[in-house]
Amino acid sequence: MDHQFAVLADLTALPDPPPPDRLRVSGCSVVVHFAHRLTEGVDFSRFSAEGGLQEIDDDRSYNTKVRSGSGLVYSALFDCGPLPPALARVVGSSHADGLRQAAVSLGGQYVVTALPIILSTPGPITEATSAVELATPLTTDALLRFLSLLSAPDIRRTLAEQSAGALADAVGIERGDIEKTWAVEGSLALQLWNLDGTQGRASASLYAGVAESAAYAWEISALLSYATDHLLEDGLWLRRSPQSVFGHVRTGMAFFDDHMVFVNSDCCLEMAHLPAWLRGRSQFRLSAYGYDSSSIFVWTVGILRRIVCDDLSSRYRAALADLAIRDDIEPPEQSLLSRRRIQHAALLDRCVGFREKLIEGRNRRLDEWAERERPTEQVVAGLDRDMEKCEALSLSLLRVREDREKHRRDYLIAAMGIVLAVVQIPSFVDQVDGWRDDGSWGLMGVSALLIVVPLAVLVHLRRRGTR
Repeated sequence: MDHQFAVLADLTALPDPPPPDRLRVSGCSVVVHFAHRLTEGVDFSRFSAEGGLQEIDDDRSYNTKVRSGSGLVYSALFDCGPLPPALARVVGSSHADGLRQAAVSLGGQYVVTALPIILSTPGPITEATSAVELATPLTTDALLRFLSLLSAPDIRRTLAEQSAGALADAVGIERGDIEKTWAVEGSLALQLWNLDGTQGRASASLYAGVAESAAYAWEISALLSYATDHLLEDGLWLRRSPQSVFGHVRTGMAFFDDHMVFVNSDCCLEMAHLPAWLRGRSQFRLSAYGYDSSSIFVWTVGILRRIVCDDLSSRYRAALADLAIRDDIEPPEQSLLSRRRIQHAALLDRCVGFREKLIEGRNRRLDEWAERERPTEQVVAGLDRDMEKCEALSLSLLRVREDREKHRRDYLIAAMGIVLAVVQIPSFVDQVDGWRDDGSWGLMGVSALLIVVPLAVLVHLRRRGTR
């Protein structure tokens, strides 16, 4: 079943630009992602098995949407330090709880931390979980300013450091055991789940998926374009071309017509209105995950796949460049490279094959859609080739070393023969005098060969070694 729907059939279906403050958001979740690579030999799966992190064990969790054997670890939220004050100020908040994040991994060295920030006017959600309390609902401009500041280098750096430190504390490792941490570009997930502040919109009304998404096409297009700096100030998103808005919003995805999901290369956006039917499951997921959206769950695992493929690709290219200028390789190093390749290949298989572990067709379709927007297929193909090249080149360098070792052994044996011959020369000279007096010319010839042949072999080996 295809869960993608045409929101705008053509440009004529696009409404005129709205007033800048028409859509007002009383509750939303903004999820940012950070990538972490642990040091060599540290497998994240072990921490989950040993109880270093708690997983969400509940029939309302997203684990129920994944078949067994996927290898996925998605932890419960744990503390991640304070919210940077500038982020609270930009949305006019005077009360902000501390941040929490979840660790997501398919094993090996790689972990993604999903850090949800809940922005909400006071209500059941702010009482039940960590949130940034809003004094008034957010306009599109205010939300765009928040997203822009969240992407600022200093804020990203601060949050990345907090994320890595909190992850190390949560799993019981040293901070130095996290070899590298970086903010994942183009990984933002956004769920607008309370539209109560929007004028003329009844709180009890479900979100009318296709129809309402078409009505809010300009706002949706602006949010999907958060990474475009010149659209974020002075309401310039209202001055973009209709063709651009149409391109962002013409197609969405949904299962029921009570929400709509949009995906591009930088963002996964879900439009919904949970207050119309705020069930226990939605409340639970907002508290346990920071969002109530299986689409964002699938998007997060896709982020993990992306960082594994991209980082492994970079590492194997660097390894190839290093091996290309090497003369040989030590056997332990070559053995380590082979073991790494086997481990990395297994991790890559789990990443690439994860889609087939998703139970629901709509989630598999969403993952396919996200993959088309930001494909990793070419990266994986190049990575496979680089892994094979590394294996072949390291084996070739090992054979070069083994050949040199063999030549060196032959050289030493020949040298020992010469030494022994030289040591015996004094007594040999006396013996030769006796053989000459006795006319034992055959013995003299054999003895001469025992000296000349080792010398000839030694000279030959030295010549081959200098080529």
